[in-house]
Amino acid sequence: MASMMPVSRSGAERQSHMVAARYVTSLVGALERYAGQPALGVGPDVLEFQEVLGGARRLAGVLSGAGVGRGSGLACVAGSNRPEVLLVRIAAHLLGARLTQVLAGPALYGLDHILRDCRPDLVVHDVPVPGTGAPLLDLAELLRRAAGHEPGAVSVQAREDDVARVTYTGGTTGRPKGVASTFGAMAARNAVQPAAWAESVHLSVTSLAQRSGGRCLEQWRAGGRVEILEPFSPGEFAAACRRLGRVSTYLTTSMLYRLLDDPVTARGVPGLEAVSYGDSPVHPERLREAVTRWGGRWRQGYGTNETAVICRLSPADHDAAVGGRPELLASVGRPVAGVEVEVRDERGAAVVSGRTGEVWMRSAAMMTGYWGRPRLTAGVLRDGWLRTGDVGHFGADGYLYLDDRVHDVVMVHGDNVYCVPVEAALTRHPGVGQAVVVGRHSELTGEEVCAFLVPAAGYAPGPGIAAEACDLVEKELAPAHRPTAVFWEQAVPLTARGKPDKRRLRDRAARG
Repeated sequence: MASMMPVSRSGAERQSHMVAARYVTSLVGALERYAGQPALGVGPDVLEFQEVLGGARRLAGVLSGAGVGRGSGLACVAGSNRPEVLLVRIAAHLLGARLTQVLAGPALYGLDHILRDCRPDLVVHDVPVPGTGAPLLDLAELLRRAAGHEPGAVSVQAREDDVARVTYTGGTTGRPKGVASTFGAMAARNAVQPAAWAESVHLSVTSLAQRSGGRCLEQWRAGGRVEILEPFSPGEFAAACRRLGRVSTYLTTSMLYRLLDDPVTARGVPGLEAVSYGDSPVHPERLREAVTRWGGRWRQGYGTNETAVICRLSPADHDAAVGGRPELLASVGRPVAGVEVEVRDERGAAVVSGRTGEVWMRSAAMMTGYWGRPRLTAGVLRDGWLRTGDVGHFGADGYLYLDDRVHDVVMVHGDNVYCVPVEAALTRHPGVGQAVVVGRHSELTGEEVCAFLVPAAGYAPGPGIAAEACDLVEKELAPAHRPTAVFWEQAVPLTARGKPDKRRLRDRAARG
């Protein structure tokens, strides 16, 4: 990748190149410091901190013998959220390898492309994978070898400016893109867990190959316990919360909706103390339902694969929202420490609060670039700033509001129609549990707005509800925002990352 080629280094850069990556050394220190305490559970089986570290060191020894080392590419493809992939991740970090983790499933796009593109020196897997020319090692065999391997003291080979991970985007706008992040950037991303959150058990229910894996490591740094629940269902989630007693978790938007609509969890989840969320926009009315019904501490993190967390809506913000400032629930919060955010117009000039434009950001936590794609990298990285591709605006009080994705804006008679406000207006109808809006070609207006609706619990889909919901859109926004076509769904199709699959919905809308 052109933007990652070695260049002449200053004294500070040379020193950074020689010092072990603090993202890894701090994790090892925590695993040693909290030895004897429970760290990782799956039902009745619980590993203590020293067992997690010992298991990771054994895996590192086996992987090293298989040729994996500093700068090597290691791909790990698993068919489920099995806890061993967390130990594989730590082992890769100890060795300074470039890790790509994938959770295989029916919604995953382009596994063959990902495994070619990340250029692995070894592929560890527990599901069938396409041949890429790289050696393959079954995960069960890796674990068997590691069980008979002495853990030893594995020195940390990773360095600050080595590429730690190449994670892949969802591929909904084309082929998945590899996002390269250094160990230094991973350290800048590493959030300090609030003490009250670390005191609870972190119940992991989303992909360990994506954000949840990092959250588990954050929990361990603070001495907290992690519990893995696979697969997710409202009933099993509620049972785990009751069993564990004090739980914090991270939920995708679709999981939040499922919990709200399930009779077991709709009114409350005993044991659930703290909830993080933020993978895709949450409709404010539904979020208010959850916060007021369940109580507890809530926080939202807005970010992308390329950026880490950009803005946060804090627990205090959620309390203020239900206490008289409901508009805050439509925002993604204010920029976090160490992150600069600007909203810019098409020419790249910053606009004033209230004006809509593309969200730009810069921080030490952002990606190095798209793996092996210098042209794409040059298109989003400008003078140290990163273009997120999100469209939004700042309120007068410094809160950021997202309106759409740049590529999702619907052009009606040449005017921009942003999907998020339309979706929010549709879900204000009590009969609409979820709404996703896309555009399709129109001979009359260029493009037209199409809405995919999921009925709320207790309501049957029908033209009457659809018309009333569209009336709300026209009343709150403008006639051009009113959907011209409505499709009822039992559930919105999701990508492998749990987000609404707008590419699939555009195809359905185009077919009429």
